Amino acid sequence: MKITPEDYAILERAVKRAMSVTGLTLDNYTSLGLTAKRFRWDLLAHSKIHIGDGSGPANSDTHVNIYAYANKLHVDTALRKITNTR
Repeated sequence: MKITPEDYAILERAVKRAMSVTGLTLDNYTSLGLTAKRFRWDLLAHSKIHIGDGSGPANSDTHVNIYAYANKLHVDTALRKITNTR
């Protein structure tokens, strides 16, 4: 995975918090005919984390500059690992 351990830890905390707060599960999504990918990215949206490219403000609790060195495929790989989905 290309995402740094520091950025991954921030992303993981935020997504797991969103899972806990929203109560969303993969079963919720698949029962509605939605995909695991949609589940992962919706959780990211609920996490309120901002993924930037390094040109904006950097607040370590809500902002990670992943796009400065990686792309959406790398973010999705991290989200797959965090949510344990395929």
